[in-house]
Amino acid sequence: MKYRIVKPQVASIALIFTGIGIGLPILCFLFGELWYGLIFLVVWLWGFGGALIQCLVKKVVIGDRGVEYISLIRHYEMSWADIKIIGIGYIPIKAPGRQPWIYFAADGISCPMLNARMINEKFFMVSYRYEIVIEIKKYWQNEIDGLYSESDFEKRVNKKKGFRP
Repeated sequence: MKYRIVKPQVASIALIFTGIGIGLPILCFLFGELWYGLIFLVVWLWGFGGALIQCLVKKVVIGDRGVEYISLIRHYEMSWADIKIIGIGYIPIKAPGRQPWIYFAADGISCPMLNARMINEKFFMVSYRYEIVIEIKKYWQNEIDGLYSESDFEKRVNKKKGFRP
């Protein structure tokens, strides 16, 4: 199954806000502020391009052969035999409600604090979603580091579909 790196809700919000952001350069052009309009347009294009790539292009594919990370310029693969640990970590941001991420590591090191720059041929990560955990459990018999015990997991899943560690 293919999964985008970020959740669909986050992608929608990011693209909506960057779409709204085009209004500032347009207003500058309408009021004759050509240089300000060009500066805001360049900043907008940079932000919109980054949001578009992050939200729509980067993917993680989970299948019977293993896990793949796909972006515009990178394509990494790890077989299930190569993966030593799968865990749940967080990107340390100073905002309320940290969002969990699922990571796949071939070096066997548990990593509760994540950074997007960590992605390489031996380390992938994807935004946590219940469906991804279920997909992983089809192929991975070991436990997922940082996930509740199996009985706690089952209880929470039965209570609500959107389980979050």
